[in-house]
Amino acid sequence: EPKNQERLLPLARKIREKFGYKKTIWCYSGYVFDIDLLGNSRAKCEYTLPLLENIDVLVDGPFIESLKNISLKFRGSSNQRVIDVQKSLRENNVTLYLE
Repeated sequence: EPKNQERLLPLARKIREKFGYKKTIWCYSGYVFDIDLLGNSRAKCEYTLPLLENIDVLVDGPFIESLKNISLKFRGSSNQRVIDVQKSLRENNVTLYLE
């Protein structure tokens, strides 16, 4: 949500200032990276891109109970993706973190 992004951006920036890239910043979002966060949606706001620029890994998509799979790494349902945010932003293409 935009209000959450506004609150998380200063935290992400403080982590970067203090630790640089020695710490990996993960974020879980019910939104879809390339559709909701980079496209035109109510989830995208003035804080979205600056926040994404400070996140390393994003687990995107809503948790869907009928797609629940406890064998998946770092995600709860098979529709969710584990995304390398920095590489995805650089290449303008969704790049998965684990593959």
